[in-house]
Amino acid sequence: MTSTRIRFSQGAFAHLRQRLLADPSREAFGLLFGQREDAGDTTIIRVVASHFPMPEDYESRSLAHLRLRREYIYDRLVDMQKQGEADTLIDVHTHPFCAGGVQFSAHDDADERAFHHWLTEILDLHYASLVLSRSDYAARLWERHEDRSTPRPARVDTQTALEQWPNADQVRETSKHDDAAMHPHTGFLARSVLALGLDVLRQIVHEQTIAVVGVGGLGSIIAEHLIHNGFHQLHLIDHDRIEITNLNRIVGASLQDAQQERLKVDAVRDHLLRINPEARITAHANGVEEPELLSALANCDWIMLATDNHASRFKAQEIALRFGIPLISAGVNISVDDGRITDMSGEVITARWGDRLCLNCLGRIAPTRIAAETIPGLSDVLSQRGYVSGQDVKEPAVKTLNTMLATLAIDTLLNQFTGRQTQAPILVYENNQSPCIYPDHDSVEQRPKTCFHCG
Repeated sequence: MTSTRIRFSQGAFAHLRQRLLADPSREAFGLLFGQREDAGDTTIIRVVASHFPMPEDYESRSLAHLRLRREYIYDRLVDMQKQGEADTLIDVHTHPFCAGGVQFSAHDDADERAFHHWLTEILDLHYASLVLSRSDYAARLWERHEDRSTPRPARVDTQTALEQWPNADQVRETSKHDDAAMHPHTGFLARSVLALGLDVLRQIVHEQTIAVVGVGGLGSIIAEHLIHNGFHQLHLIDHDRIEITNLNRIVGASLQDAQQERLKVDAVRDHLLRINPEARITAHANGVEEPELLSALANCDWIMLATDNHASRFKAQEIALRFGIPLISAGVNISVDDGRITDMSGEVITARWGDRLCLNCLGRIAPTRIAAETIPGLSDVLSQRGYVSGQDVKEPAVKTLNTMLATLAIDTLLNQFTGRQTQAPILVYENNQSPCIYPDHDSVEQRPKTCFHCG
């Protein structure tokens, strides 16, 4: 099934709606520049710039009509060609007279079909369109089939559910189980509804797909928390197999699984389906860098990153930035000196597209570690020269610390739906002199402000 998503950076869609719907007495217009990425049957368009006409750029407009000066469109196309980074033009207009169930008019169809034909013939650009009402939106991507311009429905993705706006064209896929899960007396999510509210739970159950990259001692607990909190659609990504030494921390793993060297993703998936048999969980026995994962990842609403090596973390973040997917990264550390714990801590980092921060500019990814993990034979050389520690050294691990960080990561995710707490890009957990959680403001303030990756 084909999927088209128009993704906005953090805060951008809310700003667009606020600006264009400010005057309810007249239609308004905006032009967006986008970058298109195709991954299998999925098309992602990341909005990278927005432009709004000045009053003098309109020839005429009223409650149900607008006409722009032709020169305005031509000038924006020239700007687009000069910038060179965008390949998709998205026009946005409003129907302020419409209270809900907004649709493109027959006049919109004719104008956009003709404009798309001209764009593809003359400039070889992609074209999409949005129409906004006071309560919802409709979106589409125009494509050429047999020399004809035809529209394909699209959806808008924002970085948080708090900014999302109803899609007038979207038919929610519900099931009896979904309804039963939120039943106030008999549903297994009944207590969650009381805590988070029915609207939040409906968004979580019906509209969210989450990728968990790394399902070891930390990621398996994150995955279990997701199921317990109502997330029904998960992609589990990990190529490793279960060992005896994993049994102190991987939820769902048994001695038999270790003896049979089962894949972690298979054991964790089976465990999650015992909790919620109606969940749609796909197990991928792949590294996150493998191309066959791109289509699944591109369709995700969040990436939960819980791997313990720099190469996979770098690749997961690269995919998140490429497709405009918000990412939550969790990590733990236990340092032991002469049999005594000197540090037990971890952190959760939220990197939403548009926040202008990432694991690279925050100093959480080391190029030498990536090289050691990806180039055969280089690990021994770098270890001998003191650049990295031995790659085969097992790190200390306990489930208690993993559980604390997994819980903090899921609580951070839920806050993107409820807005209950102020967003903190980095939350640190320490369990040394006394347990505590605090935001790491210094890393955020001291990061390079012109990062190559997220800037």
